[in-house]
Amino acid sequence: MSSLVSWSHVHPVLVHFTTALFPVSFVSDAAGRYLKRASLTDGAWWMLFFGALATPLTALAGWLWAAQNGAASAADPMLATHRLLGLLLVPAFAAMAIWRGRTFANSRTPSLAYLAAAAIVIAGLLYQGYLGGKMTLG
Repeated sequence: MSSLVSWSHVHPVLVHFTTALFPVSFVSDAAGRYLKRASLTDGAWWMLFFGALATPLTALAGWLWAAQNGAASAADPMLATHRLLGLLLVPAFAAMAIWRGRTFANSRTPSLAYLAAAAIVIAGLLYQGYLGGKMTLG
C-alpha cells in the first residue's frame, strides 16, 4: 500500500482538519458563552466532534510518513517531540470531545474549566504544528 499512498501527502492534508477545527471550536464556544448564542456553542460541539475523528487518522498518517522515511528520521529530537505530542494529543482531544459531548447532550454552555482545559490542549496542538512546520518548511 505504501507504493500507492504517499503518507508525506496524506498527513499534511489531515493535519489541516485537526488544526482548524479545534481552535475554531474553542473560539465558537467562548463566543457562544459570552454572547449567549446557542448556535455558536452547538456548532462548536460539531467542529470538536469531527476534529476528534480526524485526529487519530492524522497521527496515524504522520507515523506512517515517518516510517516511509526510515530510521534516519527516528533520531531527530524535533520529530521525537512532535511524535510524543501527537501521542498525547489524540487521547486529550478524545477526552475533550467526551467532556464537551456531555455538555452538549445536556444543553449546557461549556464551563470556564472546560474552556481553560481546551486552551491548554490547543496550545499543545499549536506547538506541535509549529514543530511539524519547522521540520517540513524549515
